[in-house]
Amino acid sequence: MDAEIKESLATLGFTPENCRVLMLLPLVYVAWADGKLEEVEIARIDEIAKEKFHLGTRGLAILDNWLIERPSREYFNFGLQELFLLAQTEEGEPLIHPEELHELLAHAEAVARATEHALDAPNAVVPEEVAALKELAKVLGVDNGVSWRQLLDELDAGPASIQRGRLPMSRRAGA
Repeated sequence: MDAEIKESLATLGFTPENCRVLMLLPLVYVAWADGKLEEVEIARIDEIAKEKFHLGTRGLAILDNWLIERPSREYFNFGLQELFLLAQTEEGEPLIHPEELHELLAHAEAVARATEHALDAPNAVVPEEVAALKELAKVLGVDNGVSWRQLLDELDAGPASIQRGRLPMSRRAGA
């Protein structure tokens, strides 16, 4: 890892040893999108952290801080940009593989679908979370950020909307 990347990570409070916790920032971003965290969202993030990321003590402490107090907009922006840049590093073995960014968006949507009233219901994703998912997709450069809720809404609208010239979100360029 080059010195510039180490310095950027240090600005966010990371070391090379605990920087993989940064991969959970998109999930936390979506969970906080509506201004509050639900217990089920916290449980989902914890489950993903334990099963997929095997964080050490310092990484778990960073995650806990994000779940207790919402990081600032600037922190989210800088962290998400750093995450994207880490996946673009060409020298040596990358800390984050580009294909992992796709998985992060899927995990972030799983967090958005987690609500007290409807665990894993695609229509449980609130508009603020939809906007957060779109923003994540754009910053991480992974896909068009269309949630299952949007796709289901389009299916409910039926072919009439397509005949009127409205392409589904999943088929619009740059959506």
